Amino acid sequence: MRPVVPPRVLDAAIALSIGLAGALSGLAAHSQGRYMPAPAVVTITLMGLALFPRRRFPGLVLAAVAVGVCVLSGLRASLEGAFLAVLVASYSAAVYGGRRLRLCVGALAVGLLVGVGIPDAVLSPGWLRAHFPVQTVLAAAGAFAIGLVIRRQLAVRDAALAALAERASLVAARQFEREQRARLSERLRIARELHDIVAHHLSVVVIQAQAAQRMADVDAGRARTAMADAERTGRTALEEMRHLLGLLRSGEAGDPGATGDPGAAGAAAAYGPAFGLADVDDLAERARGVGLPVTVLREGAVREVPEDVGLTVYRVVQEALTNVLKHAGPASAVVSLSFSGDLDVLVTDDGRGAAAVGHGELPGAGLGTSGMTERVAALGGTLTAGPRQGGGYQVHAQIPLSGVSALGAP
Repeated sequence: MRPVVPPRVLDAAIALSIGLAGALSGLAAHSQGRYMPAPAVVTITLMGLALFPRRRFPGLVLAAVAVGVCVLSGLRASLEGAFLAVLVASYSAAVYGGRRLRLCVGALAVGLLVGVGIPDAVLSPGWLRAHFPVQTVLAAAGAFAIGLVIRRQLAVRDAALAALAERASLVAARQFEREQRARLSERLRIARELHDIVAHHLSVVVIQAQAAQRMADVDAGRARTAMADAERTGRTALEEMRHLLGLLRSGEAGDPGATGDPGAAGAAAAYGPAFGLADVDDLAERARGVGLPVTVLREGAVREVPEDVGLTVYRVVQEALTNVLKHAGPASAVVSLSFSGDLDVLVTDDGRGAAAVGHGELPGAGLGTSGMTERVAALGGTLTAGPRQGGGYQVHAQIPLSGVSALGAP
């Protein structure tokens, strides 16, 4: 924050004011018949003007004022006109001076207080003051002491402001780091959703298209059925993409749900979470439609789970079945959902295992397992995937369900 008056302007005004006041006091004393020679008036005026560089050269200013006091004492002139100059110079030496200057002036001030103040109080009144400017010296020492106190207070204030600035900088850095982490987390979430939608549905479409090509010359009816299934799968993929884009656009200025129109709000509500445990059977049915026998088993008391848990289970099963379609070859799969304690999701197949994973002709290999692991870890669970003993492959996810009640429980 800039000061209202620039320091150089303020120092110039102080120097001119004190110099003018000293000159006027000298002239007034002369007009009243008190002894004030012209050199004394000039000296008092110059002492005031010498205060201008007090911030940059406090030691030189204090020395110049001290010389002026000595000159006035030698001329036997009154020091009243120089009193303000002495106070300001002493104060400035304490506030703006360096450590060495403060130590030297402080030691001199203590010495003068002991060497002048005590004798002035002990000796006969007026003797010391007749030969030495006691009042001026004591006033200078007091002004210097006050300057030291003010300098200390300013240093404490500056330290507090620096600490506040550092704390604000740390808070801003942490806030930026949190925003970066949130932005990265959102990007990863979107990437997982896109992978799960595109990889699964396109894999099914490719398989259905391949089946239609193989059956085109053998059984035209089955070929047309395969192409119809591919069309339905493509439409489902488009609907899921619309669902994802709707979630990303929610809250924008042009979003229908933000206009306050009930109909538009209802349309925006259609973008809510649409997949969960109840949709696992649909996944199995779609897999059966492309030639993968899938059995869905449920063990324990089925519970109503939060939407994020249901969506995670759906995506894990979806990715696991997609991998079976792409890599297992001729195989069958079993999806097991166990509600004993935590929610256990186990997808197994009896295909050729992990030998061909990452080497298939279909796109999308390599990201699915990491995406499943991230989804489950975000819910505090664990996921393992690997070959089974005796052949085949399995994906096992364990998701905690603390505080979730069984369906139908009070």
